Amino acid sequence: MRIVIRSKFFYWIYIVPVGAILIFGCINKSYFEIMCGICATLFWFVQLKLSFVLDKDENVQRKQCKPAGFFLLLPAIGMMTKGICIIFRPYMSISFEMTYWVIALSTILSICLLIQIAALWKVRSLVGRFLRLTIAAAMSAPMSLIVVLILHVTQVNETAINCMSIEIFGGSAFLIAVNMIVVSICGYKSTRDSVKTISALVKGKKLVFARISILKDVLLVTGKLIISIISLSFFMFANTLYSSGMGIARFIAVKMHTQDGKKQIESYRLVGVIISVASICYVLYSVRLFFGGKTGVYSMIIALVIALYTFVEFGINVKEAFRLRKSKALEAKALRAISFSSTLICFVLTQTAIMSFAAEGDNSFANALSGVIFGGLAALIGLYLIFDSYYIRRSNLCLDNNFKA
Repeated sequence: MRIVIRSKFFYWIYIVPVGAILIFGCINKSYFEIMCGICATLFWFVQLKLSFVLDKDENVQRKQCKPAGFFLLLPAIGMMTKGICIIFRPYMSISFEMTYWVIALSTILSICLLIQIAALWKVRSLVGRFLRLTIAAAMSAPMSLIVVLILHVTQVNETAINCMSIEIFGGSAFLIAVNMIVVSICGYKSTRDSVKTISALVKGKKLVFARISILKDVLLVTGKLIISIISLSFFMFANTLYSSGMGIARFIAVKMHTQDGKKQIESYRLVGVIISVASICYVLYSVRLFFGGKTGVYSMIIALVIALYTFVEFGINVKEAFRLRKSKALEAKALRAISFSSTLICFVLTQTAIMSFAAEGDNSFANALSGVIFGGLAALIGLYLIFDSYYIRRSNLCLDNNFKA
């Protein structure tokens, strides 16, 4: 009971520095400080809600903990959005004196959160566990303030560092929220057991999740199309067309799940044809860069957005290829080929985006060379699928003839 009272006491102390940060943010007209204060307030509401059932029975705790992860998503996403916004509107403060005050308040806020974690460390109940996670997520708000403001007062105004720091803290809070949601859905097991439960569910519903992955391709293509329009880049549009081809190939590969053997082989070959044709077209587009074509010059902001986008796509492709690595089914082999091909083109797009602002001069030759090499490798993957389909068909025919004999 003493731990509960002490913990609740610090929940109310917590709101004092948060309120002061909001006031200083309004005085400074600093959207960054205001957004941090709002996110910290939202974290506080989740903590307060859970603290009221800290000494209740398990049934009440289970009921109150179920929506906690969903509530936590809002400030976590707010933190991540704030990190992206700081690229377009770097942090500016009116006076260093007020900045020092906000740093001090953020430090006090961090100490309050650490004391709360220490007070709850030995509480083994369900709410105690969720409260510790919520408080850990809440640390993202003051820590973001401390990092950005210290860089400001030391006159190290690196927008990229600020963005990366905030995204790391916000991303950590987001992962904690997702962890709480998964644990609550899986009957409040441990995180490891909950992940195993979700993994077993995914394996049992492979077709459903494969179809959902097609929606992922639609979103990726839409994102690339938007970036190509914003940047007025035909090079980015060419990558959009390539991704569209991979989306069509994935749709054909997913349909293989319900097809018979002969039809599967034909679909498998068609996937190889699509990969080959799309990759050869990409190589031909890259070749034109050797003869005076341009990939375009992007501002640092657009280039960072493109690089971040392609890193996300790269991670998705690698994860999918890794998930299907042990399967010998034609459907899995086709999906692996699509993921590998998309990953190779991601290298070209990332290099082009980064070199457009990081390297001086015309980088068309280097980009063209990269496009030809990686596009050629992707084309070879498609050709492998085509030849492999004929080999599988011939092997099946031989088996059928032997069986008849």
